[in-house]
This record gives sequence, structure tokens and C-alpha cells, in this order.
Amino acid sequence: MEKTHNILAVSAIIILAIVSMVIATQPEQQSKTGIFVIHPKSAEAGDHAKKLATVRHEFKSGKFTAVVPEERLNQLSTLAELEPVPLYHVSGAQANTKRQASASRTCTPTAQTPWGVSRVNGGNGGAGVKVALLDTGVYTNHFDLKNKIADCKDFTKGLMIKNGCSDNNGHGTHVAGTIAANTGSDGKGIIGVAPQASLLAYKVCGNDGSCWSDDIAAAIEYAADHGANVLSMSLGGDTTVSIMRDAVDYATARNVLVIAAAGNDGPGDGTIDYPGALANVVAVAATDSTDSIAAFSSRGINYDTTPYSVEERDVEFAAPGVSIESTWNDGCYRKISGTSMATPHVSGLAASLWQGTASATRTLLQEKAKAGTDIGRAGDDPDAGFGMPVK
Repeated sequence: MEKTHNILAVSAIIILAIVSMVIATQPEQQSKTGIFVIHPKSAEAGDHAKKLATVRHEFKSGKFTAVVPEERLNQLSTLAELEPVPLYHVSGAQANTKRQASASRTCTPTAQTPWGVSRVNGGNGGAGVKVALLDTGVYTNHFDLKNKIADCKDFTKGLMIKNGCSDNNGHGTHVAGTIAANTGSDGKGIIGVAPQASLLAYKVCGNDGSCWSDDIAAAIEYAADHGANVLSMSLGGDTTVSIMRDAVDYATARNVLVIAAAGNDGPGDGTIDYPGALANVVAVAATDSTDSIAAFSSRGINYDTTPYSVEERDVEFAAPGVSIESTWNDGCYRKISGTSMATPHVSGLAASLWQGTASATRTLLQEKAKAGTDIGRAGDDPDAGFGMPVK
């Protein structure tokens, strides 16, 4: 009996030891975290706050964004005001398509001048103008975009801005082509609205088309400091955040014309996305080849605001956005739809019609839109705003 007790005791010890080892080798359960804008109450509080979180971006306003563990939120709230950072998305169809490098042209577009470029009388101009494109990146080796990229940066890696702007989605490459494709060195490719413009390709969205708004805000400030004349964003979300407003204000104060997609949440009024909904951002809705407003295109609240005076949540223009053919990240071409596709038509027009200042260029675009055919409902409407600017 004593021998049996000894065997049981030893077995129990072995089992406990094994259980302890298993528990010890299990990873600790991670605490919930979130990304927040942190606005310190003082410089000293800011220094302390940075030790409690993982900093992502720092801004001109003195605010910064950081990944904050849940258990430190209360402590941080005594040092700073906190805002959740919203996640945005590109405003057009996209696919996770890895780019394929090719030493020679393997494909040509359906038409060298897409219907949208023809509709706005694009296909020329833009010399000396820099358009900052904030998107999923750009396939810089596409035949029709080679030598078009003046800068190429990645803002999705946190505090350190990385060289490179690879596009494993395709969306950003498509938008880039509508703005500035130049048919390539062999003249067999596609043409954009402003083929002589230069592109600042800033990757702010991941391969799935999602974009943290603090990455976007950081890129807006960077673009304003690095020579951008026009800033094009085919992306958005339902809410805004202070750093986005701050960044847009910073850019417009430095003579940058900021343009963004109205969103794809239509057809109800008031469905417009941010940052396009900000008053100092040009919001672009989408039309089809008959100049009808696309059902998916988000609408503004224009009938509730002063006519022909842009206020928050107003749509400003409409432009081609249905079945738009442009460059793709496999070196070829693709037709997709969205207010994402409408936005670069207006960005390209801004580049080709650049008046020396952002405000003068915006005024000229408004005048050209009002002079054209009334699109959507009557007047300065929630569908198309001023209408469609045409060169």
C-alpha cells in the first residue's frame, strides 16, 4: 500500500510539473489596444505620455498618434485629451493583385484615350505641377507611368517614413494613370488627364485598401512641405478626426489644392465621406458615360447650405467614375468604378489648369462646372454640386 501511495505521489508531482511547463510556455494574453490621437496638456505631459504608448506619427499641431494598451488609457487621460483614430478605405473597387515585372510591353489598353479623359477634354497639360497621390501606392515600373514619379514614400509603417510605394492592390496605380499616364515611351499605352504633371506617390493604405487616418494626415503634412500643388485622395470614411482637419488646414495654408472622393455610400443625401466632406477639400461625385450620377455615389447636403458656396458636407463636383479604364499594377489595364475613379479626373484637371494658386485654380474649376450642362438635380445640388468641370 505504501509503495502504491509513493507511486501516486510521484505521478502527481510529474503531472503538476508538466502542467506548469505548459502554462509557462503559453504566450501571455495581449491586452486590448487602440490607436489614439494624443493632445498633451503640456510639453511635460507629452513627454510622459510618449513613455506610456507606442508613437506612430507626430504632427505640426503638437499632437501625436500612438498605439495605447487598454490598461494605460486612464493614466494617459490625465496627461492628454484622447481621440480614437478612424480607419478609412479607398473609394473604388480593388483587388489584392501582386504586380508582375516585365521588361517589354505585354498589353495595350482598349482605348488610348479613356472615355472619362475625353469627357473632361483632358489628355494634355500639367507641366511643372506636382500632384500628391495618397493611396495604396503606385506600380512605378508601369510603361505608362515610368519617369512620372517624382517621389515615392510609405507612411504605413509608423513614425519612420519609408522609401518605396509598392502597390500590391492595384487601386493606387489605377488612380495614378487617370491623372498622369503618358502612353509610355512606345506611345502604345493610355493617356491621363494631365500627362505632363509629376506624381508624388505616397502609400497610406494597405494591400486590402484600408487606410489609417493618421497615416493619411501625416502624408498630407509631408506633401505640403515637399512641393505638392494638388493633393488627390480617392479614399474616405464616415467620421473625421482633429488631426485630419489640422493637416488639411496646414496644406491649404501652404497653397495646396486638396481633392478627395465623395464616397460610395449613395444614393441618400448626406452620405458624403470625410475628408471630402471638409469645406476646404474638393469633394468629387461619380457619373457614368451618359452624365447620370452613379447610384453608388455619395451625396452631400447642398440643398441645406448656401448655394454655390462650399460648406462642410457639400459635394463640389461630379466627374467620370463608372467603368473607367486605367493602368494596373500588373503592367496592364483594368476597368473599375467608384468615386475613387472620379476624383483623379478633377485632380488632373486642376494640374492641367493650374493658375498659380490653389484658390484661383479652385475658382476656375467652379466657373467651368457652372458653365457646363447642369448634372444631377437642379442647381448646386447634393448629387453633383457645381457640376462637371471641363477643360
